[in-house]
Amino acid sequence: MPNPKALTRAELDRQILDQARASPMAPRWVFTLQGWNNYVHEVIERPDLADFAPAGTPVLSNDTRLRYHAHLRLVSHPAFDKALLKAHRLLLANGNRREGLMERAIDGPPGTGKTFLLRVIGRDFQRSIEDRFPDDQSRIPVVHITAPQDPENVLNWVWEIADFLGLTPAPKDMNELLQPRRTPDLSQPVWRVMEMHSTQLLLVDGLQRIHPAHLVPFLLYLGKLREKLGITTIFCGTGSRTILQAAQDKAVHAGEAMKGLAQRAPTLTDNDGKEHRLLPQVDPSRLPVTWLDPIPLYAGDQETWPKILRSFEDDLALHHLTPHALVSEAKYLHERTGGYFKLLSQLICQAAVTAIEDGSENITRELLEDTDIGG
Repeated sequence: MPNPKALTRAELDRQILDQARASPMAPRWVFTLQGWNNYVHEVIERPDLADFAPAGTPVLSNDTRLRYHAHLRLVSHPAFDKALLKAHRLLLANGNRREGLMERAIDGPPGTGKTFLLRVIGRDFQRSIEDRFPDDQSRIPVVHITAPQDPENVLNWVWEIADFLGLTPAPKDMNELLQPRRTPDLSQPVWRVMEMHSTQLLLVDGLQRIHPAHLVPFLLYLGKLREKLGITTIFCGTGSRTILQAAQDKAVHAGEAMKGLAQRAPTLTDNDGKEHRLLPQVDPSRLPVTWLDPIPLYAGDQETWPKILRSFEDDLALHHLTPHALVSEAKYLHERTGGYFKLLSQLICQAAVTAIEDGSENITRELLEDTDIGG
């Protein structure tokens, strides 16, 4: 492995991004420790066509190429790249301090890839920890949860973490399954397990389903995890910035605090003899936010959309793929998807699967038009 000290800043950034793209877009069963670890360590390479039967050979539903094209891999995306590097540096800074830790939010319209980005950040971070401590198999660097169905009770939030950690045993039989569940207070067990296993990052998805008032008790619990265990939280969901700020204001009484600060602020006498109070220009309670928007088509950006399409083309493993099959349809693909990453990925993946199943082994305008992604 190259000596990090010998690498330039650009080379280090490239290492981080290449590692993030080394795994597939297959985030299944990630809300349990075993499922998350499987996701972190799963690596699927682009299939080599020379290893497969020639075009026209019938394929089964478990064919390797079908499964590969069902999700493909993370393609080069400037917004993702920028967010990955910022998250990497935030976690590096947080991991080397005892106070002043900062959290982060991922926000943007539905379908722009927020959840995918959240998980890639977690995967990249866990791999970096495992590289640093290869002999320590007891570590649980990352915990990934989503907002509970009933978010009003903080115990339900803690239950989500406990469930990930395996602290919530499954019902023994059908009778136990059908009994009304009384959620126990697992706050202390969760705390101790995360402390014992050196957890450093908590991923919280699904914030768009939460009212700010329901988030307040959980934020207070997270505050203690941050202060006493050094755990960083990254939140994700459409509107997460607004939801978090409203909840944070309630949790720490920010309005009253800033009002009191204003009353004690020093004054400055201007040239006209008038006094002005020196108020802070930045509220340190505000979270840094990663915004993901639909990918633009040419409007002030001539490179991003074609570059993403080329990356998808490079990952396709079809026998008769026409050169520039996707780039030549750049305008049409943008009209179909609006630049939303979710729709683009679905459209290309479904078309590729169809091309393998019907034996055409190519993606054409006709095939794209016949692929239904809604809208």
